[in-house]
Amino acid sequence: MKHPIYPSLLAMTLILAACGGGGGSGETPATTTTASGVQQSAMAAESTAAPSSATASTVATPSTASTGNTTASTPTTSGATTSPVPQPVNTQKPVESVPVTTPSAPAEPVVIEYYGDSTVWGYRTNSGGQVAVPPPSAFAAALPSPSAYVVRNEGVSGSTACELLNGADGRHQRWSDQMAASKARYVFINHGINDQWKMDLNTYKGCLRSLAQTAKQYGKQMIFETPNPTRDDVGVMVTAMKEVAAQENVPVVDQYTYLRQYLNGQSVYSIVPDGLHPTDAVYILKGKYAAGVFTSLFIK
Repeated sequence: MKHPIYPSLLAMTLILAACGGGGGSGETPATTTTASGVQQSAMAAESTAAPSSATASTVATPSTASTGNTTASTPTTSGATTSPVPQPVNTQKPVESVPVTTPSAPAEPVVIEYYGDSTVWGYRTNSGGQVAVPPPSAFAAALPSPSAYVVRNEGVSGSTACELLNGADGRHQRWSDQMAASKARYVFINHGINDQWKMDLNTYKGCLRSLAQTAKQYGKQMIFETPNPTRDDVGVMVTAMKEVAAQENVPVVDQYTYLRQYLNGQSVYSIVPDGLHPTDAVYILKGKYAAGVFTSLFIK
């Protein structure tokens, strides 16, 4: 006896096989791809002969791929599923840049120029010639950090302030040109002994004033230094120099007053045997005193 249900069952079985098997509602279940299953999903996608025509649209479903402590999100689609290969996460710290320091060039020595007559140049009393340690040399040695300074002895025997101003002392050009070419930061002027014999007070003061003003125009710090005591009374020249210094705001190294106190009532010839020029020891004494005043004024 034939059973007509068998052909029907056979037909239904063939239909279900063509549709991908039974079970569920007929929708393709979403696939979650992890790091361990990436290669399998990719192979499954390649082995699919053709996408299902029953799926009209693609729906993205978030999935995760875990690498170490970092979780990267990858899309999952219904139908044919393709999962990108997760990229490795860079866990190295960036290399910090190290600042490069260039050593600074050593500072240039400060130049000091010391102008004046034979008592600056260092004329040896009674015998002539130059002493071993003129005042500018003693001055330089007594400064704090002597290597930081260059002290130039610009003294000219027999010269005056006006001769220095006019370029007539036999060594220097006109003062304006001298200052324009000079690299000095500080300029000392010690004139007064020869001036007393060669000019009147007003002329002397006028030349001192012009020397100070011109030096300042070229950025120099002018410093006046009074002459040492002599057999003649140079006190009047000292007073005139101090008056100009006050008017021009110029500091003064008062050698005259310092050495008068040093004498303490003794004869002036005890420090200037020929009546004009100090002994070797007093030249050094002058340099050290000037260095002390200079340091108190300009070196902190």
